[in-house]
Amino acid sequence: MIFFLNDNKACFGIKYFLRLGQNFHCFGDLFLQNTIVLITNNEKFAQKVQKKIFLLRNTDEFKIIGTPHSIEMVKKIEPVLIFYHLPKEDSNSEEFLNFVQKIKQTNGLKTVSIILVYEEIDEDFLCSAFERGITDFMPADATDSEYTIRTIWCLQKREQSFENESSKDILSQLKIIDKTNHVYTENYTYTILKEESKKNWGSFVVVAPDINIRSKISPQTLMNTIKKTVRACDILGYATDFKIYLWFRQTSKEDVIKILEKIKVTLTSGFSISAGFIETKNLAFDEAEELANKALSKALLKGNTFLYAKEPKKKEVNIEANVKNFKLHKENFVKKLEAILSPLFYQTQKRNEEKLFETKITQSVNEEKSWFKLENENGKSSFEISCPGFTKINIQVIHDIKDSEMKAEKLYIERDELTEEKIDYLLNSFIKDFQNYTNS
Repeated sequence: MIFFLNDNKACFGIKYFLRLGQNFHCFGDLFLQNTIVLITNNEKFAQKVQKKIFLLRNTDEFKIIGTPHSIEMVKKIEPVLIFYHLPKEDSNSEEFLNFVQKIKQTNGLKTVSIILVYEEIDEDFLCSAFERGITDFMPADATDSEYTIRTIWCLQKREQSFENESSKDILSQLKIIDKTNHVYTENYTYTILKEESKKNWGSFVVVAPDINIRSKISPQTLMNTIKKTVRACDILGYATDFKIYLWFRQTSKEDVIKILEKIKVTLTSGFSISAGFIETKNLAFDEAEELANKALSKALLKGNTFLYAKEPKKKEVNIEANVKNFKLHKENFVKKLEAILSPLFYQTQKRNEEKLFETKITQSVNEEKSWFKLENENGKSSFEISCPGFTKINIQVIHDIKDSEMKAEKLYIERDELTEEKIDYLLNSFIKDFQNYTNS
């Protein structure tokens, strides 16, 4: 290995590199064959940059090519890092922006790092360059150590990008993420978002194209537009009926509105979307999903509307209090409970019969015990409600799934806390859990 020592800072660059080299296993292909390319028409500048690059070893190559035919040469060489020199007279070069775009669209070069080396730079042009896909930028007269550190950093970032691409390939083969745009598929979106919601609060959003334009725009096209607008840390996934689910971690409803408005502006002229959304600070994900979907349904009726789903006020069941006769009090309590359960169980069964493929649904409501049962070839589950006293009701959830050891779960609801919405929420959660367990 040969180092070119130009100044004291250069010595620092070498020491920094050698210190990193002690942990060479962390860099993966950093210590394999690396070709670094400099694109410039200035021969004097090219020699200067080559002296500043301290990573050159026997296994490395440093190639200099001119801007004419640079795309073809880069495709042939397949470098890991490209320095692109932009002289002062080309500080707003459209040719450079097109070069970056073509590189990022070429298979085999998507993970290559591109460093813009400028004589003079315009901020708007720099923003455009980052949008096209450059990795970093630096002045042409940067110090030797800066060239070294920027090079090491870009090689590390490239390796991380390569590992990310490999992970995405594996997940797409397992059909966990979509192979085209790398968002979660319909079968996994609900599970991923529910688990994410347990980690921290956020805003849950359901987006769908308006009914009158669904024949003109595909879910994939809409997803690509949304993905370009949101942050990399936001979670996206497909759902049923043209819907797209989004999860924004620790994001207020005011900021969600701004994001949705930005998506609307980005859409092709003539296309429109509607959305239902809600913050989950005080809600479980299942309840948030239901409320957001109801809000979306109302928004779609209006069209081109974003509707915030407010948490409904709890409707307390009117149960007679201070009744002297214990038996009469219990009878009244049970009648009120049956009045809630009979229509609720019936409506829930009808709503889920088509969704729960090859699953037998049975339900019964009586004075002693009421139950809602699900059964298919992978297992059976029951949601049982009883009223041993008159101050509370007992709810027992039992999942008997093949090849799985699961314990029964018991819940108690005090008389003053009993609402129709609460039982509806618990019943829907029970159904969702059954689907997850039997599909695993």
